[in-house]
This record gives sequence, structure tokens and C-alpha cells, in this order.
Amino acid sequence: DVFLILDHMPLTSNGKVDRKALPHPETVRSERSLTYEPPRSPIEQSLAGIWGEMLGLERVGVDDNFFELGGDSLLATQVISRISKLLHVEIPLHSLFEFQTVASLARDWIQYDTLSQNQIALADILSDLETMSEEEAVQLLETKHRPDIDKNCSENY
Repeated sequence: DVFLILDHMPLTSNGKVDRKALPHPETVRSERSLTYEPPRSPIEQSLAGIWGEMLGLERVGVDDNFFELGGDSLLATQVISRISKLLHVEIPLHSLFEFQTVASLARDWIQYDTLSQNQIALADILSDLETMSEEEAVQLLETKHRPDIDKNCSENY
């Protein structure tokens, strides 16, 4: 089944749907192929590959919309499951509904991954702080906060 979203339904002079004037799905797909933008990064390649496999498409571009390609909520759960297994990350299901293109989902994943790494680093620092003296804690925080300053330079301040 193919679903097309139209701005308006073509009507006959009698006000009925003009079936002959409806766009043929293959025409819409060929128009999409003219604007195809290939994946640019390994994450985009992985996502496009998963979408193509799940949607039965030969190729998926970075600006193709998952739902416009035929995706639905059931396929979305399967896609998120595959992404989680392949990339070893838990992406919430709502991400695919919010970020419906390969490019936007990849950007969201990168931001999510960066945030997760920052949270882990912060947790490590807080854990280390609990076992340190106040002097050691100040030195650690200065080192972590200002990595551009080495020990020799910090003695001059």
C-alpha cells in the first residue's frame, strides 16, 4: 500500500474526485529520487540502511521522511529496536516521531550521545570528589574546567 498526502483532491466539474487526475505513486517516487541526497556519515548510512530494509526500499536519502516513505508506528518500534541493537544505544521511540528524517535523527542521536557521555563524565567527577580532600578537589576541578592550562602555567596565576 502507498499513501500520498495531497494539498487538495482533484475534482471533476461535478464535484467528485477525479481519479484520472490523481498522481500515480511511481511518479511521486521518481520525483523523490531526483532530490535524493545520500547519507554523509556512518550514522546516516546505518540509519538509511535500516529504514531501507524495513520499508523495502533500495535507497533512502538523508532528507526522506520515514512516514512519507510508508513507515507507521509499528515499523517505527521495529526501526528503533534495530537502531538500538546496531548502535548499542537506547533511543526513545518518540525520537523517530519528532525527528522523521535520517539527517535529523542522526543529529539528535549525536546530541543524545554527547549528553550521555557528559553525564557519565560528570558522575565520574562527582564520585572522585567524594573521596578527595578539599585541596585535591579544587585542583581536579581546575584541571577539568580549564584543560588548556597546564601545571606550569597555573602556578603563575
